[in-house]
Amino acid sequence: MKNYITPSFVAFVLVVAFILAGCTSKTNQTTTTATTTTTNQSVKTTVIPDECSTINKLINGFESGFNSIKTDKVNNQFTNQWRTNSHMIGANCTVTLNKSEQASYQCQTPINTQTQTVKSHQKLAKQLRQCLTKTGWFESQKETASSIYSTFVLDTKTPVITLSTNQEGNGFSTRFEIAPPLGL
Repeated sequence: MKNYITPSFVAFVLVVAFILAGCTSKTNQTTTTATTTTTNQSVKTTVIPDECSTINKLINGFESGFNSIKTDKVNNQFTNQWRTNSHMIGANCTVTLNKSEQASYQCQTPINTQTQTVKSHQKLAKQLRQCLTKTGWFESQKETASSIYSTFVLDTKTPVITLSTNQEGNGFSTRFEIAPPLGL
């Protein structure tokens, strides 16, 4: 059977839906969140001081499959995956090739408390917003009782950047990803 819904059609529908819903913005967004008791943790949850340079380097690295930041290959028979020498958040970042041989870069870090998780997510989202919206990127943010998603999109040819924070068991996890564009 022939598939009549193409990825570029899906991307177009998503962009139109965001625009019609008023979810995209080139300005700072504010959200409200529930908080819990905090404890001090020493977890890298922000980018290095020159964050715009790092983000731009990663975005530009998408075209080459992030070859400049790949280190050793992860021994996994199901995916093509490499560890990286560039870490946006946490200490475990990887580059993964999908079935279409398109690369994505992802980092993930666990955080124990909701308050620290929300603060870290909002701080990194703010840094991404400051770096990306001045060059025309659009941000959409969705928040539920147990998750926050910040997605940055420029067009159907540029990779999509997603920052997501989710409750996992008794803790939380924040994930940063640069993935193939919606139009591919």
